Amino acid sequence: MIPIALGKVSIMFLIRAAFWLTLVIAFIPVKQSDLPVGQRSISTMETVSLAQSVFADLSTFCARNAETCETGGVLISQMGMKAREGAKLAYTWLDGRYGTSSEIARSQADKAEQPVDPVSTSSISAN
Repeated sequence: MIPIALGKVSIMFLIRAAFWLTLVIAFIPVKQSDLPVGQRSISTMETVSLAQSVFADLSTFCARNAETCETGGVLISQMGMKAREGAKLAYTWLDGRYGTSSEIARSQADKAEQPVDPVSTSSISAN
């Protein structure tokens, strides 16, 4: 179970690292002589301007696509309910498989009430 969790952490780390590396690479200046013929160099200020326009476009997405955003909101709400139901099913399954806390407490109480056998470490009995 732990290697699977570590694998997921590693994958998320790689996704985040790729995102941040892409962002850093976008701001590295390029010499005009290194570019293919006919392609112009994009300045850092143009990159910043592009990022601002993309952010502005994404921030007005719901104004332009109200139905899509409404459907997304309902989907997120339903995902929360589905997660709650999944957790309830998992709890019920685990409770049935491993017992309730009252059963565990009862079994521990039974163990405490049982007399402990004397320990003998040699041929002479402790009695």
